[in-house]
Amino acid sequence: MNQDIKSLIDAKLQWESDIKMYQEFLKGDAQTYEGRYGAKEYIDMANNRLNDINQKLEKIQNES
Repeated sequence: MNQDIKSLIDAKLQWESDIKMYQEFLKGDAQTYEGRYGAKEYIDMANNRLNDINQKLEKIQNES
């Protein structure tokens, strides 16, 4: 497997894991406004990063 593809897949799995962790955090009770806002912002940023990774993977696949 190409090292670039492996790195992208590893990063994708980490972002997906982070999103799940922050979504679970948002389900909890002990949250401040800043904590909820920060978690939502992080989830949005992680989703954007996942979209970037998916586009890069698609580009690599199309070039092959």
